[in-house]
Amino acid sequence: MRLFKFVLCLSILFFAFVFTAQAEEAAELEKMVVTATMTEREIENAPGSIEVITSQEIEEMDAQTVADALEMATDLIVEGEAGRTKTPSIRGAGGKRTLVLIDGRRLCAGYKDFVDIDQIPVDIIDRIEVVRGPTSALYGSDAIGGVVNIITKKPPRELAMGATFQYGTSTYGEGEEPVGNAYVGSSLERFGFFLAGGYRHKHGWNRDGVVPDDGDDVELGSINGRFSFDLNENHSLLAGFEYSDMEREGVRFYQNLDRERTSEDKRHGYFLEYDGKPSTFCNLMLRAYHSEHENEIGFSPDAEVTGEEDAKHKLNQAETRFTGAFFDRHILTAGCEYSEESREDAAGSDDDLDNLGLYLQDEYQALDPLSIILSLRFDEHSESGSEWTPRASLIYDILDNLRFKASYGKGFNAPSISELFVSSYRKRGKHVYEPNPDLDPERSDSYEAAIEGEYKKFWGRITAFRNEVKNLIEAVYYGSTGSGKTKIDYYRYQNIDEATMEGLELECGMDLPWGLSFSGNMTCLNTEDKETGNDLEGEPDYKAYLKLGYDYPEFRLRANIRMNYIGERYYANGTEDDYTLFHCYVSKSVCRHIKLFAGINNIFNTREEKDEIVYVEPTFYYAGLSISY
Repeated sequence: MRLFKFVLCLSILFFAFVFTAQAEEAAELEKMVVTATMTEREIENAPGSIEVITSQEIEEMDAQTVADALEMATDLIVEGEAGRTKTPSIRGAGGKRTLVLIDGRRLCAGYKDFVDIDQIPVDIIDRIEVVRGPTSALYGSDAIGGVVNIITKKPPRELAMGATFQYGTSTYGEGEEPVGNAYVGSSLERFGFFLAGGYRHKHGWNRDGVVPDDGDDVELGSINGRFSFDLNENHSLLAGFEYSDMEREGVRFYQNLDRERTSEDKRHGYFLEYDGKPSTFCNLMLRAYHSEHENEIGFSPDAEVTGEEDAKHKLNQAETRFTGAFFDRHILTAGCEYSEESREDAAGSDDDLDNLGLYLQDEYQALDPLSIILSLRFDEHSESGSEWTPRASLIYDILDNLRFKASYGKGFNAPSISELFVSSYRKRGKHVYEPNPDLDPERSDSYEAAIEGEYKKFWGRITAFRNEVKNLIEAVYYGSTGSGKTKIDYYRYQNIDEATMEGLELECGMDLPWGLSFSGNMTCLNTEDKETGNDLEGEPDYKAYLKLGYDYPEFRLRANIRMNYIGERYYANGTEDDYTLFHCYVSKSVCRHIKLFAGINNIFNTREEKDEIVYVEPTFYYAGLSISY
């Protein structure tokens, strides 16, 4: 641990050197992003803190789902929620305060109102854009911590097809995982299409031989499609669908008995979008979409469950957005959206919410080195009432390759359907969470400032931030029944709390000699629950990711070694120790169309436990073959 902190100190000194050096030649940044402003901008000219995870990086992590792909993201923790659901938490905000989008479209909630990113495969992903900091000024509720926007592939201009097959197993011969996926796409004059699908089967595993199982038996199948049609040079239609089906099976100790727990989560959605360019300086987008999630959970022997265990969530949304250039220095974006969210279950509950949102943004080039971005959104929520959420950002070019960025924004998080209307069981049936229809939305004030730049083959960024959240929605204990093993605790959702999340984010990368490259990030995070004075549960004080890459184009060889460090985390029942994971990957193209690859995850067999559940699986070996045309 001391060695690790020493390396971090050296990293900080390195940043200080890079940012005080005089620029001779700026490194070229090619990444374009759309999430921060809803308009396409080069990443260095976009406001706020933004990270792009490319499809190549996803491949070289052997990520099978979005949950795997986000492990490397700066100041983002993939949290394990109820039922082993995985959700992203940005800057300590928690899974329910981080918005997940696909191509800018919302996903309906799933089990216990979480969006499980472990159910979203990477088959059709082009890149993932992560925007840290409040973005409610554009996207409304749920974006207090930030936004994860999954950008998918579009129909290619020429025929493209491929398939990947791989197999892996742990060092103990458990948790075998065969994986296969394939894609095909092309364009025929004005019509284009892209289809992708995959299947993975992660076998269950249990190293300690006691309940619960360390890892469930998991099957995930998916199919996704995109279809485009060019009406003419300036007007086009895009339609698509996503479908995934995840089945889990494992043993749990639930309501005083070991039981076989089975669950099935089906998620699907479809959309239709029009994109037009009425004139040279303006764009118009119209879109309608449907998102749906259905979960079914059962126990053997049978157990008493609530309607939460067998529920269907639906989201319908229609929206329009106009972007235009005005007076040479202004780009205005205006939009309107209306959404309806509903939930029904086998117990007879049938609840719904609706929301109307209006937003306006001005990207103002005030001076040649100074850009100011102002945003304002109004939401009328059927249960929470009216919310105004502004945001102001500036970008100042100190040098050609050195920039200062600062932002202030308000955010809000409306109470979910479950928190308002649905009773649910937690902690293996020993905790009952009761709803409260009188909840107010959570509200936040957020500040951040950053210095970022490039110097020849180096790039780096330092960001300081503070997030103040009021009206935190928490489950409050109010009584118990029974005693000993039959004791059941009862909780009710209340607006009781305030919290702060503040910290420092460091990011850097460089090209080294002999085909080597280095990149990494580190976060120092301090969270506080103002009601108790404790840290927020499950949010580490430090997180770091380092990657040493190697690329030998003449031999078509690529490789990397990765380190992921998670610091101490506070929980009500005790503090969890820090841990460090190491992984490696290598690939070799044997010809133009065939590539072999292999890797090892968790090389040193690190394990991390909480509440008798092992969250890190043993050393995992895998190898595979990719074919493309």
